[in-house]
Amino acid sequence: MKSSSLLRHVDYTEIDARYSNEHGINYSELKSSLITYDEIRPFLFRLPPREIDLIELYYNEQKNQKDIAKIFGVTQGAISSRLTRAKKRLRFLKDLPKISNREIDECLCVYFDELELEIIKFMVLTTCQSKTALLINKKFGLVDGKKRMTQVKVRHRFEKCLCRLKEEMKKNPEVKKYHKLLDYIKKNLYKLHEVKLPHFDRGRYAVYSITV
Repeated sequence: MKSSSLLRHVDYTEIDARYSNEHGINYSELKSSLITYDEIRPFLFRLPPREIDLIELYYNEQKNQKDIAKIFGVTQGAISSRLTRAKKRLRFLKDLPKISNREIDECLCVYFDELELEIIKFMVLTTCQSKTALLINKKFGLVDGKKRMTQVKVRHRFEKCLCRLKEEMKKNPEVKKYHKLLDYIKKNLYKLHEVKLPHFDRGRYAVYSITV
């Protein structure tokens, strides 16, 4: 009997459907993004504290979702959702173009005023238009009046900066990396925005603290 006649190609999505579970390997995720723990560790400090706890418990301490759910007194679904969100944040941070605030100040000061430079830096830091507006108002003491920044104003100024860099690229290719940075942020708005979930603050790991 020819055993080869019994063999057929099995797509990784079929492997997922047949064998994947919360403890197993998700082959579709592995195929799309081979990211190791060591690669994401430098970015953990950018996550909300509770998500750092979950990542450490799940990947470092090898606890399964059911056990973590018991620790925090929540459902397994809540843990799964929060882990998924944390992994998306970490992929975003890993792929974020690495440009310092100092580089932004020194290289873009000829194109933008001080307010616009701060908007760019705060948007890179937070990816959140409303959070950026709050930080800008605090930094410049904009308590009220027409100068006070809002989410809409931040979005308008940020998109103007993006358009300006796109035009400047035609004359100066060196600004391309800054355009890439701003465009990446625009496509990932609110990626770092944290939704507060009070029920994650109970359980024996409620004050769990990890040195990253």
